Amino acid sequence: MNGFIIAVGSFVPSLTDDAINVSKKIGAVKVNKDGTACKVPDAIVYIKKVKDKGALGRKKKMARC
Repeated sequence: MNGFIIAVGSFVPSLTDDAINVSKKIGAVKVNKDGTACKVPDAIVYIKKVKDKGALGRKKKMARC
């Protein structure tokens, strides 16, 4: 859910403000990581970071697996 909000807010400029508002309504997402080193980014911070970079609407050209 958090990843989808980040993707929509970052890659669909017309929905960026809506994604930020939805993220505010949801609040902090808590994930049971079971001792792994996984990180759960804050959607609002991540979207604003992409916006500040001027990269709204640009998709990454390479996927890292």
